Amino acid sequence: MSLEAILSKIQVEARQKAESIREAAEKEKTAALTKHAEELNAKHSRDVEKVRSGIEEEHKRKEFHVRREAARKMMNARRAMMDDAIGKAAGNLAEAGAAEYLEMISSLLKSCDLKGKVEVVISSNDESRITSWYLRKHSDGDREFVLSAERHDKNGGVIFRSGKISQNGTFPMIAELAHEDMIMMLSDLIPLEKI
Repeated sequence: MSLEAILSKIQVEARQKAESIREAAEKEKTAALTKHAEELNAKHSRDVEKVRSGIEEEHKRKEFHVRREAARKMMNARRAMMDDAIGKAAGNLAEAGAAEYLEMISSLLKSCDLKGKVEVVISSNDESRITSWYLRKHSDGDREFVLSAERHDKNGGVIFRSGKISQNGTFPMIAELAHEDMIMMLSDLIPLEKI
């Protein structure tokens, strides 16, 4: 075989080898690009999901706080409304007609558990309704009700005193003592809507 034939054969084989290497490199490049694109797409999908999840969590958190604050404001408004209703109801008792008002005072006198001489402090608005005669009429063997010269500044009801012991039977105090029970009763009448 001549030198030219050998060179030609080497050139042909070199071209074939080079083409084979180029094709393998092209396949490797395509595979690497495909793999890299898949990894980028997967990372992009994870990042998008992470952002979406973060936004969703932040939205839920804010919605929870907004709902809780709204519920707190509703509860406070409802409580203020009930407190106002109880206060007005206690005030209305003092403005009841004479017979009804004296019936309530009679009930307070009967429930007084002090013994002996019991001073009864009334409000200045009750001077024409609760008299010494009225108190004597409600006295019994265990206690003697006497009208005090002192007056209380509450809206209706009486204060009992015997020595150093006193019992506050004013309507505002009675309402305050029964406040939580009345709140529970009123809460059934004024249901709080779900927020």
